Amino acid sequence: MRKIFERFGIAEEMKAKTTVVSGITAPEAVAKGEAELGFTQISEILPVEGAVLAGPLPPEVQVYTIFTAAVAVTTKDPAAAQTFIKFLTSPAAAPVIKAKGMEPG
Repeated sequence: MRKIFERFGIAEEMKAKTTVVSGITAPEAVAKGEAELGFTQISEILPVEGAVLAGPLPPEVQVYTIFTAAVAVTTKDPAAAQTFIKFLTSPAAAPVIKAKGMEPG
């Protein structure tokens, strides 16, 4: 967020208003009333009772996490692992992935 604040030209103003939480997630801090606003991945906000998603950051400042999958050479059942990966990348999995705050690729 610091880099985004710098990009918006508000880094100095935000220093006194910004706290990096430790031992608790940003949405948990918001839900407990320890913070007014938190920034983190949508998938980390949605499951926290009492935290409300205000919306995603604009695409030009959004930071995306890309999850990759592979079958380990030592896996006991490579066919099952490959089937699982195939399902995760299928259109059938997309609604669940979206509902959890992520974007299917």
